[in-house]
Amino acid sequence: MKKVDFLNRKVATKNGRFPTRLKCNFSLVIICFIWATVFCSCSRNSGNTNKKSFTWDSITPLEKELFGKKYFIEELKMPSRLLYKNDKLLIIESAPGDSFVHVLDGNSLEYLFPTGAVGYGPGEMPKAWNLEGGTDPNTFWVHSLEGKLFSEYGLENVNDSKALRQVRQKEAFYLAMGITWASDSTFMTFLARGENKFVEFNTDGTRLKGYGKWKGLVPGDFEDHVIADLHQGKLMGDPIAGKFIKASIFRGHLEILDKKSGEIIEINGPENAIPEFEAVDAGAVITSDHPLAYMDAFLGKDHVFGLYSGKTDSEIMAQGRGETNLFVFDLLGNIKTVFKLNTPIKSFTVDEERQRIFGITTDIDPGVVVFDFNL
Repeated sequence: MKKVDFLNRKVATKNGRFPTRLKCNFSLVIICFIWATVFCSCSRNSGNTNKKSFTWDSITPLEKELFGKKYFIEELKMPSRLLYKNDKLLIIESAPGDSFVHVLDGNSLEYLFPTGAVGYGPGEMPKAWNLEGGTDPNTFWVHSLEGKLFSEYGLENVNDSKALRQVRQKEAFYLAMGITWASDSTFMTFLARGENKFVEFNTDGTRLKGYGKWKGLVPGDFEDHVIADLHQGKLMGDPIAGKFIKASIFRGHLEILDKKSGEIIEINGPENAIPEFEAVDAGAVITSDHPLAYMDAFLGKDHVFGLYSGKTDSEIMAQGRGETNLFVFDLLGNIKTVFKLNTPIKSFTVDEERQRIFGITTDIDPGVVVFDFNL
């Protein structure tokens, strides 16, 4: 292992083992090595990088308090992620019965119907990881990271919870960890292994293009997959505008990609430091009690929203999970405001037209909290 100490602190281990932030998926290691050569041989880098940064001191005058209203929905057991689309609020369930997705009315929050059949058969998925809007106004998509499957469902109830269609990850596309639509026939992704930050694929799994490179993002000579692992997090895109965001969980780092120009805007802050980590074959192991960063993010038409933690592992153990800092940036990477939420949330989505934020609460009876804002 290669030890890294950017903050001049000793490596803190617990009971002689790695701390809980081990993020290596060892089941993918063999596959990763098989495909590494393929990825590196066909990558392309385009455009340039524009760097922005901010600190806690610089954003304090921008803070605005938001007070939310909580709604308890009986059908929710362990809600995880959510998406607002066309007056519908879609919520993924981590403890599903026969289906993974709850569909609610986006105005009244009245429960409408479930969808997303659980299973391994045709039209089913084993687990639900993330929600995507897609390009069709009448449907939405769910990514199953475990099943390596992308499934489409309708926004109206047709009494059939199976997918309308599915795209399976195979060949080089198999290593895509995050997936969002880049057009009506291509995906933008980030990979478990490879030199590019963003990689575009056809729906048939053909690799098309890479955007940006991991090299140089942290000091030192580290392999690309180690740097990528250190910057894993939420990916979201707007296929019509050609904009994409990647928000890192383990450091205060957010990126905005403009597909047309190839330009990537890097936003660093408010903790402008790199956590201590150890490089291993499968990725990076965070060894310091460093503040976590973006637990969720949202790309809008005019703004980027980032749900920021700022809490260390020990602080999470003492205070509990749930975040109250929501950073808002314009599409040029300038921070515009910081919403201070009165109710901690673990994930969120935004209704830009009516200026509402929907969040999943972290209390003993999780529900949906709605915040009204003005930008």
